[in-house]
Amino acid sequence: MTGSKYPGRKSMENLSKLLAEDIMSASDEDLLAEFTECGGDPNAEAERLRALFEASIVKANKSRLAAARAGAAASRNAPRLSTACSPHDARQRLRSVLNQPGIPQRLTLAARKENELSDADVLGMLDDLRDLGLLPDEDDLA
Repeated sequence: MTGSKYPGRKSMENLSKLLAEDIMSASDEDLLAEFTECGGDPNAEAERLRALFEASIVKANKSRLAAARAGAAASRNAPRLSTACSPHDARQRLRSVLNQPGIPQRLTLAARKENELSDADVLGMLDDLRDLGLLPDEDDLA
């Protein structure tokens, strides 16, 4: 006993494999001739499939655009550190992060030269550090 619930299943699988091999081994000319014999118009079918392919591309692009818009909206609505503290406090927080052992080696040269950064750069860098998990949220410090 083969262990299958359906006794003819193996035969059907073999037939499916043979039919697929037959189609894959046929030349393009043979396939076009057979399609035409069955009453099909190869040019019309090619145009139909081209339109279907283009519609699927448009659908995929719209889906990606919707996901990007949702991500941008979520990013705009997320609370940022830059709105929660003054530039002076932000520089102190950045200094405290930079003074942690092992952190300066993992940061770029620009991040290590905190005194040369503008206030906006410092605030943005703190946001980036929080996103990377190197800096706790404001709520965690209270």
